[in-house]
Amino acid sequence: MLSDGIYLSKVDPESGLEVASFHELTDNNWDFVLSSALKEHQCQNLNATVTLGSHLYQSYQIDKPAIPKEEWPVALPFLLKDLITERVNEIVADGIELADSNKIQAYVVSKRFVEQLKQALTHRSVKLLNIAPEDEVWAHTRPEVPAFILLHRSQNSDFRIGAFVNQSSVFQRAVRGVESPITGEFTSSLQIDALALELQRSMDYLSAQLKQVQINKLFICCDDENTEELREALQERLNVMVEPLLLSNVTQKSGEVLIYEAYQLGQKGVNLYPEHLKPKKDIFNLNIVVASWAAMLLIMMVIYSIYNYNNHQLDEQITITNRQATELTNEVAALNKKLAAHKPSPAKLAAVERLREDVKTKQESLKVISSFDSQLQVGYSGIMSGLSSIDRSDISLTNIDIKNGKMNIQGLAKSPEVIPSWVQQFKNEMNLVGRTFESLSIGRDENNVVIFSLRSKSGDED
Repeated sequence: MLSDGIYLSKVDPESGLEVASFHELTDNNWDFVLSSALKEHQCQNLNATVTLGSHLYQSYQIDKPAIPKEEWPVALPFLLKDLITERVNEIVADGIELADSNKIQAYVVSKRFVEQLKQALTHRSVKLLNIAPEDEVWAHTRPEVPAFILLHRSQNSDFRIGAFVNQSSVFQRAVRGVESPITGEFTSSLQIDALALELQRSMDYLSAQLKQVQINKLFICCDDENTEELREALQERLNVMVEPLLLSNVTQKSGEVLIYEAYQLGQKGVNLYPEHLKPKKDIFNLNIVVASWAAMLLIMMVIYSIYNYNNHQLDEQITITNRQATELTNEVAALNKKLAAHKPSPAKLAAVERLREDVKTKQESLKVISSFDSQLQVGYSGIMSGLSSIDRSDISLTNIDIKNGKMNIQGLAKSPEVIPSWVQQFKNEMNLVGRTFESLSIGRDENNVVIFSLRSKSGDED
């Protein structure tokens, strides 16, 4: 956006940058002209970078602030408040460091202008990305030359002199009193002399200020002027090398040059549209809110349906359970009635009690009999089995008496001395071991046969 009009160019993804179209400005109606140009070229749903002419911004050199560079857009308006007439909240500022210096080049633009520009682009669905001052774009036109002076002019504007070192703008001024055109059929030696004088003054000032930098090249890019004629005229009057800014013979206006250079530069360098002015991405807008409500309503309806279905199922289960409980209660009542009707009579209870006593008595009798049988089995069977195991031909038993744990034996013996030997063999039989005898009687019968009698001690166990 220069003083003579708006230069517009779209970027095609395949062919690259299109030829710039020019849209003249009249009566400072730039917003209307911009909107018409966007509509004419069908610029919608695109991103935009804008380069501003020098008449739309101000520039200052100030000491480098001791704050991080990303904070400059917020801090610079306060640092420049003593140099500007506008209020701090009415301007937008950004800056760039100057090479080999502790200063920065700061640029200031009206906040109201930025908002109007954003609004005009947004109306055509174009998103603003970057706003660059033209001086920073001119600084990148000849990257192979470390330091140079540029004389440039667009239509309906004054000649301007800029000095650039290491692709940074270090000096800008407008030349007053020299009316263009000064070449061609309007050639004026006085005008050229005045322009050369202003250039020389600027170079002398730069030589004094930039002592470590030697500037010996002057480039020219002036609309409505014969570039070759102006070059020759300035070369005669100045002691620096004068060349056209563009090496090709194709004549291009300043705006077209800036279009191309801004495209090459991209979003690097100064940006007068800082992040804090960009529209914040709405987390909640009308569409999102409506969609959220619809989703919540749907979820609530689903949840309600699920709970309603579960409640219906539970109600059915409760009904079935209550019916079963009623039936069981009725059945219990009927059974209790039957139970009450089947109570035994006192005579039956007395008979049952007598039968229980009879059973108890018989059980005790069986227990005694069992004990007696066991005792007899051990007393007779065991002892008889033990005595039969001691099989001797010189002993013959005639009588065995077992009563109350006592065992008395009578028998015949071949001789008296075999009786003790036979008794000694009791210790080898389990049912006879441990038995002792209280007395031993030995005698002879009428046939002179030895007879004996053994009597147990009182309390011997069987």
